[in-house]
Amino acid sequence: MSDDLIAGSTAVLRSTLGAGLDLVTHLAEHLPPVLIDPGQFDQVVLNLAVNARDAMPDGGVLTVTTAAVHVDRAYAAEWSSVLPGDYVRLTVADTGTGMPAEVIKHAFEPFYTTKSKGEGSGLGLATVYGAVTQAAGHVRIESTPGSGTTFTVLLPVTSQSATGAAETPPSDQTAYGSTALVVEDEDALREVTRRLLTRQGYTVITAASGTEAITAAGSYQGTIDLLLTDVVMPHMSGRELADRVRELQPEVLVLFMSGYSEGVLGSHGGLDEGLDLVQKPFSERSLIEKIHSVRVAGAGGAGLA
Repeated sequence: MSDDLIAGSTAVLRSTLGAGLDLVTHLAEHLPPVLIDPGQFDQVVLNLAVNARDAMPDGGVLTVTTAAVHVDRAYAAEWSSVLPGDYVRLTVADTGTGMPAEVIKHAFEPFYTTKSKGEGSGLGLATVYGAVTQAAGHVRIESTPGSGTTFTVLLPVTSQSATGAAETPPSDQTAYGSTALVVEDEDALREVTRRLLTRQGYTVITAASGTEAITAAGSYQGTIDLLLTDVVMPHMSGRELADRVRELQPEVLVLFMSGYSEGVLGSHGGLDEGLDLVQKPFSERSLIEKIHSVRVAGAGGAGLA
């Protein structure tokens, strides 16, 4: 794992967490390589941090720690399905409200949330679980109500070289000079997506809701080339938003993103069959490849209905 990758992720936390929270980091140097996409690692760190932030409404301390560890049989027995071996361990601990056992039991389930309606989709921790398991890793929660929460992630060390462990994502050479509007109500994923597209050369505008996005599209003086929007959001669906943005930016290409499967979206009226969708949690590679396919379709005159 790249030390720069971890340092970059934690640096973003300082701006994402806001005032009232103290961020403490204990980051090991020269960590061994693991097989995880940089964009998905960002999603793991940011989603865990945002979850911790929400558990500390009156302020507190967020501690992020990394270490190279050897898991022996005794430690592996404390986990479910973990095999002994060498791992990189990431822990994210907060001094917040903590979780009762019933909440811990369901915390990683998609769309499970203890927040009020309109305050979150419940996909944050499910995204963490999906990204970690895609990397053949493991994640668990230790928490007591009133005493804070600690998330521990174990990512298996790979024998591949550091360059081979994290495949270089494709470059969207046509992105330079282009503008993308990213609409996502989950803070962590919105920030990660902004970072990924900025690395590709986009000028990125972000919005946390459909209303914000329409205001941004209406006030932007240039051309918005790409709308990347969540499908299911409070108050306005991604499909409705796409129609409204096209009224302001007729040439905009649209790519939807969602944690729902296409079948579920279609049955609930959220997305018509045949429209372009990237599934959460997405890797940097899968996102850029999907954007490229949308660009090719647009250039060929197919567009998006």
